[in-house]
Formats: sequence, structure tokens, C-alpha cells
Amino acid sequence: MVSRRVPWDHDGGLRPHIDRVVDALRDTAATAEIEVNADLESASVVLSIMVAVHDDGDGESIARDHIAAAIRECGGRHDGLLPLIDEARLETKMGPFSGLRTPLWTLFRMTGDRIVPD
Repeated sequence: MVSRRVPWDHDGGLRPHIDRVVDALRDTAATAEIEVNADLESASVVLSIMVAVHDDGDGESIARDHIAAAIRECGGRHDGLLPLIDEARLETKMGPFSGLRTPLWTLFRMTGDRIVPD
């Protein structure tokens, strides 16, 4: 869910914000594949990302870090992606969304599977 204190329907900013976050994720070298499904009326977003990691790498942690960085880079905040102590210390890049217009991404569920190439 992506919320903010000023409702999204006032300026239609949800779609461009999600697009910027997806573009920022695509610019990350570890991102192999990304798919997003967004319901603009409910502001719910399902984001599927495949990251390339070494055999001993933790793909879920890498995905969480990249998603969190992309959200912050695009002027948003996140809740539930990283450990609380880490989230509290991170700063959001303030841009066109500030104060009441800051998007807040709230994580409800995250799943992950390791895929080994043939």
C-alpha cells in the first residue's frame, strides 16, 4: 500500500511515483526482472522483482535494500522493508513530494524463492 496524508486523487501523483520507483529499480545492476501491478483506487501495489546474486548471497535482503533505496530516491518513505533501527536512520530524498505529500510504502507481505539457472 502506498499512502500519504494528502489523498492521491487530488493530483494523480500515484502512477508517476510508482513509475519512477520502477525506473530506479531497473537502473540497479542486480535487478534481472521486475513486474508491477498497481490498483490506483486502493493505492495497493504488488511488486515482483528478480535479483541476481552470488551462490552464497541473500537475495531477499538485496531485494529489500534495492526497493528501499529506490523508494527513498524517488521522494518516498517505507515501513516494514528494513529492520526498524535501519529505517529510522535513513533519510528520504526530498523532491516534489514533501511533508503531507510524502508517499509512504507499507509492506504487508514479502516472499522469496531462490532460482538456480540451468
